[in-house]
Amino acid sequence: MRPRITAWASGPAGLSMVKEYRCLPCPVTLKIVTTIDRAEANDSGILVWMSDKAQPLELSWIWVRDHSEDPTSLDPVNRQREVDTFSLDRTSMAKSVDLVDGRVQVEWTDGSPTSLLSSGLLSSLSPAAPMARPWRSPSELEVEFVPFDEVMHTNAGLRRWLEAIGRNGFGLVSGVPTDQASAQSLASRIGYVRRTIFGDMWTLSSEVVEHADSAYGSATLEPHTDGCYSHDGPGMQMFACSERTGTGGESVMVDGFAAADVLRSMDPDSFDLLTRVSVPGHYIEAGIHLQASRPTITLHADGSIRQVTFNNYDRSPFLLPAAEMAAWYNAYSAFHELLVDEASWWTHRLEPGDALMFDNWRCLHGRLAYTGTRVFHGCYVNHEDLESRLRVTA
Repeated sequence: MRPRITAWASGPAGLSMVKEYRCLPCPVTLKIVTTIDRAEANDSGILVWMSDKAQPLELSWIWVRDHSEDPTSLDPVNRQREVDTFSLDRTSMAKSVDLVDGRVQVEWTDGSPTSLLSSGLLSSLSPAAPMARPWRSPSELEVEFVPFDEVMHTNAGLRRWLEAIGRNGFGLVSGVPTDQASAQSLASRIGYVRRTIFGDMWTLSSEVVEHADSAYGSATLEPHTDGCYSHDGPGMQMFACSERTGTGGESVMVDGFAAADVLRSMDPDSFDLLTRVSVPGHYIEAGIHLQASRPTITLHADGSIRQVTFNNYDRSPFLLPAAEMAAWYNAYSAFHELLVDEASWWTHRLEPGDALMFDNWRCLHGRLAYTGTRVFHGCYVNHEDLESRLRVTA
């Protein structure tokens, strides 16, 4: 199941859910107020009808006790569970079930504290439509540069940037001061900068010699994801351009989720193989040897795509039985063919003051060959911090 992002509103009935998003949210104009229509008890628990669902939720008695939102069961500030789940009487039943001020109120035959269930809690249980907009052509994108000052000093500007990342898999900012501290402050509007072997912030240029990586060059780089050698691959990556001369060097974005969905449609067996075979990746330089492994395509429990990991530069040796190895190469090559289809690329030459933040679990990035100087300040940010910022700015 995709990570859920929930916007809450307070009112006379307590917390109610304004809108739940799957994975990443769409524009806030799609907010919907969800309420509880009615609740009825049966022998095994409660049936609850929500305003946006045709079928009722079926809640067992023990579930109701375990999820009660009364102050003795749930901390109202941090929403951490206070009730001792393991000491609850699993045979107890309700004396009454009522709908009071928009919440389900349950009185128990054994005299336990009254249980309360809000529309926000119950709405969070229902599946929500994915809000990312997959794209296989740049013509399908809505792309804008959000001014740096708006992102830094207004919630509206920050929200525009975040929604672009959620919608397209990447978002752009203009007018960024070209010093590294300003780039870091921009990234920090989403979350803390993730420290890696490259440091907190790093400089990307063909003149950097501290790291043995293909990124530090001027040749074309095919679309790839970063951190395949990390067990927890970076969720977000940012490039902020500080110097630019010469020709070429356009940044490339391709939607890995959209490409994976195309593969699933045209070759289900290859798609399935890429979700099952764990592919190792590595990073090696003096004093460092990182290695991790995961499937090229990882899925949520409902079958939707969670993460794409594809970096042929950093792929480590691995071996399967001969027949399966041949099938894997066919599947991997079919996916590669979709990723390098230039008709599906969004390309843009970043100039000084431009910044690009992208979802490293969804979008693959690349670079066209260049001449002259091309200097970026870069960093990583965790995916959960993006999701957190989306929740608190909803």
